Amino acid sequence: MAPPSLTALPIELLVFVIEDLDRVEDVAALARASRRLYSTANPYLYKRAAQCRDARPLAWAANRGLVSTLRMALAAGADPNHEFIEHLPAVEWERASAAAAAAVLADRPKEPWAMWDYDSRGGSDLKGPSRSPEPPESSQSAAHGDDADGAADTGTPASSADQSSSHPASVSDRESVVSSLDEDQSRRSEATPATEPSTPSPSGSATVTRRYSAIHLAARGGHNEIIKILFDYGASLDVSSTRFCACMPLRGLLNDLEDPEEDAEPPRWSPLHVAICHSHGDTAKLLLSRKASRMMVSHVRCDDNPEPERSSGAGLTALHHAAAMGLVDVVRYIMDHKLEADVDVRDDHTLTPFYHAYAHRRWDSTVPQLLALGADINATIKMYIPYSAITALGEACRLGHFDAADRLVDLGADARKGFLATTKGGCLTPLHMCCMRSAQPAGAGGAGENDDVVDEDEARGRARMRTIERLLAAGAEIDARDCFGSTPLMAAVQARNTFALEALSLAGAEPGPDELDAAAARAAAKKH
Repeated sequence: MAPPSLTALPIELLVFVIEDLDRVEDVAALARASRRLYSTANPYLYKRAAQCRDARPLAWAANRGLVSTLRMALAAGADPNHEFIEHLPAVEWERASAAAAAAVLADRPKEPWAMWDYDSRGGSDLKGPSRSPEPPESSQSAAHGDDADGAADTGTPASSADQSSSHPASVSDRESVVSSLDEDQSRRSEATPATEPSTPSPSGSATVTRRYSAIHLAARGGHNEIIKILFDYGASLDVSSTRFCACMPLRGLLNDLEDPEEDAEPPRWSPLHVAICHSHGDTAKLLLSRKASRMMVSHVRCDDNPEPERSSGAGLTALHHAAAMGLVDVVRYIMDHKLEADVDVRDDHTLTPFYHAYAHRRWDSTVPQLLALGADINATIKMYIPYSAITALGEACRLGHFDAADRLVDLGADARKGFLATTKGGCLTPLHMCCMRSAQPAGAGGAGENDDVVDEDEARGRARMRTIERLLAAGAEIDARDCFGSTPLMAAVQARNTFALEALSLAGAEPGPDELDAAAARAAAKKH
């Protein structure tokens, strides 16, 4: 006689057993025991999760793009606007945001903004009304049990007619909420070294709060069908997130280098920002077609509460970030549908879409596209120094980004417009700034008065010389005077910039009384 088995019970009795289980995890464990228990328990699992306001099935579906799982979760009563809350070690957020900021300042083509995921098991609030999608500590991934006939549990939702076996690690539309309760949802394979999660901080260390919704997860993965379903069920397209990605608003490359903003409030990025910053152009166009706000920062909360603090990034639009990410199709969609009236619209730091494209080195995509649309290559941005502004060309010269400066000159930037003192109408030309030492990060200090060390190697010095030659060929005046009456040659003498001095000499610059006096003064100072 066969021993008593739970799987031998009639369906009605199994339902009584399932309904008597208190925890969602217990129902999930029962569903993993065998195929028969799975087919009976799985529908109740969705319902129990919805009753307990456990939105992990919703997050699992949105993160993986699982349509049937999403439909089952929503049909069971899951809130499409559920706000997920995680408590993360502050040191992890600081490291991720610092790495993202450093990447923006690097003089190289930019990759899509890093997808930052932190394995927050043990750090998420699983007891409150807002629940993390992370699995409980005790669960195991993709467990397969055997029923009385030896059939393996497939992990297929009860709504699917096909109960055939599938690989446990596969990601398909036939995954169930069982998997969402026993597998880590962080997408480590898509993390970058700069944002790779590390071991959780010891208990008691400082934490920060991370907030987001299912539509942020779907936008991050480019899951358009998931977004459409969530929208049909009433999900807000303009809901805010906090620390969902490590992006911070650009204030200008030179501003961020010399005057970094300390303790900036993290932006409350919208789903549209998330789609754009992960280079999902089709997803961005879908959101815009569904009347999502063109603004990158949202103050709409999942719980409809107003945001108490002002978030950084106000004024950033989809056009700014599409230009930054080189999304030509999104820029075209925005302008063709007249979602933005001015191609030179400025964000709250006075940056234009063209500036964002230049800063992210989109030379083969949105830079020429925006210029063809009439963008002003000579538009100035506000500097951290009061009553001053700078052009993209002036900034590139000041930063020592000579390749960028050369490209801007070739694209038609005015070689005479650089750093402007707005009260005087002019100041340093790009040529002046090319003859100075390159800008240094705040706190790095500079060369001392008697320091003869040159701030660049031979290759970099030759690049500086080529840029000086390009500027002069493009109409820069070799004897132009700045606000204080100094010429580029004087700037090179003061900076002891031998490469700049050589380039100016080859171009025919001759030292006047001011330059000779300055050189004599420096020689005398060196002797003492």
